[in-house]
Amino acid sequence: MTTIFVDQKMGYMAADRMATANDGEIAMECVTKIEQIEIGGDLYLVGLSGLESSGQIFLDWFEDGEWDDPPGPVEVEEGDEFSVVVLSPNGIEVADRYCRLTPIKHRWYAIGSGGIFAWAILEAGCGRQKAMETAIKMDPNSGFGYDIIFLDGTHEEVEAVDS
Repeated sequence: MTTIFVDQKMGYMAADRMATANDGEIAMECVTKIEQIEIGGDLYLVGLSGLESSGQIFLDWFEDGEWDDPPGPVEVEEGDEFSVVVLSPNGIEVADRYCRLTPIKHRWYAIGSGGIFAWAILEAGCGRQKAMETAIKMDPNSGFGYDIIFLDGTHEEVEAVDS
């Protein structure tokens, strides 16, 4: 599925570039899984994991800034997943399929099938490069290099490494 993680202390979000098609049978590289959205002068980083159409419904709603009026449940078919993590100057929030934002009071947060690997590496005291490379190595649904985007808008692109 994917690996996306955030570090609110350092102010960045990281995401691999693997996307799948044909019910996961075809892997391909995507541009990025992190959307940068500016609202009221603040930059928000939104990481999306799962079904693209569900993610787009969330993004359309989030960009409107009408957060007190969620659009209702994002339809997800059985077997499909939909996860969202948001990083802003105010910290980390996650959204459920009802587009309800919940603040997270932890330095890190991760979503996607490789997220647990990245989170464990970060908790062990290793940096973002080791976390992402380990997640990509361990999770067959993550790969094709990765992106790191900071809350100041800077962007690092890391090409795929041979394992």
